[in-house]
Amino acid sequence: MSDLIWLHEEALRASHPLFSASSAPTQSVFIWDDAYMAAMGYGLKRRVFLYETLLELPVDIYAGDTIETLKALAETSQASRLLTATTPNPQLNDIMGALPLEVTRVAEDAFVEMPNPEGLRRFFKYWNKAKKFAFQPNGTR
Repeated sequence: MSDLIWLHEEALRASHPLFSASSAPTQSVFIWDDAYMAAMGYGLKRRVFLYETLLELPVDIYAGDTIETLKALAETSQASRLLTATTPNPQLNDIMGALPLEVTRVAEDAFVEMPNPEGLRRFFKYWNKAKKFAFQPNGTR
């Protein structure tokens, strides 16, 4: 059996622990889901950023509905489980919950520990909140 790695927009770096989390043969994929991106409010600049970042990563890019595409890829590759990065994003968590295969969420060390990270869809909002904690000696307030 093999594993399937689903890279989503919250784990876009080659050093993410997701890429070393499997001892089985793996295929790494990103699903370019226009409906999801529109629902998230991603504009052209955000989409260009995602695409240019993906070109630098060891990942195959597929277009389509995320759930349907992941189900088809898992079936084709006979994957026994799906590895993906943990996320506070409720839409991504809903997708993970709707998949009919074992989903293993791989965590990474947080840049900063913050209370209530919800509602931080844009980097500027995130940074305004995170910088209060980022430069503390132990990363907390």
